[in-house]
Amino acid sequence: MKTELHIIQTAFQLFLGKGFSEISTNEIIREAGTTKGGFYYFFKSRDDLVQQVIERYIKPYYCLPVLEMERVFAKKKENMPTKELLWNGYFAPQLFAVYENHIEMQIPFRDFYFLLYEGVKKYETVAALFAENVAKRRLYLKKILERGIALGDLSLDTEIEECVTMILAMQDGILALRILDQEIDDEQKYKYMTDRICGGMYGEQLHNGGVRNAI
Repeated sequence: MKTELHIIQTAFQLFLGKGFSEISTNEIIREAGTTKGGFYYFFKSRDDLVQQVIERYIKPYYCLPVLEMERVFAKKKENMPTKELLWNGYFAPQLFAVYENHIEMQIPFRDFYFLLYEGVKKYETVAALFAENVAKRRLYLKKILERGIALGDLSLDTEIEECVTMILAMQDGILALRILDQEIDDEQKYKYMTDRICGGMYGEQLHNGGVRNAI
């Protein structure tokens, strides 16, 4: 009998290719090399399987970066430079490679992004994970920027909330670029953003609407 994990992995790979809605239970059973009895031994229904795929592969994408942000921010040293905190406690945890390492699988970013988009629209659990992720990212980015200003590491000539909103928008722009070109190096882009924020140049750029040039 095929294992529960094997069936979940198979379903995830199929969902990546066609989306949640286009894959039937019979197709999952066939691709997993199991039987209907074997499938229903592990899962009450197709929806039950979908929720387990979300738990194993979608939830970590949204939750693990936030947990790392919390960990880094809680353990920061008083004299930790803002640039180091911004990288280790904000940008680095969100690298797609970090997620791939966690699931021990390399997957097409474009397919995964479209699956997330479908999941947010179709499943309340995914929509809630997405909303919490955005709220927590905003929270920790704001905390880091406020701390940097208080320490004198940052000089922003725009409101903190406006700056946070624009940085989040730039991150969305990087994701959009990766959909068009999966060879885009998000680590390089995030390091560039970190350098510009901590170099005292982002405030003016954000104020003048220079989002595209920054990306």
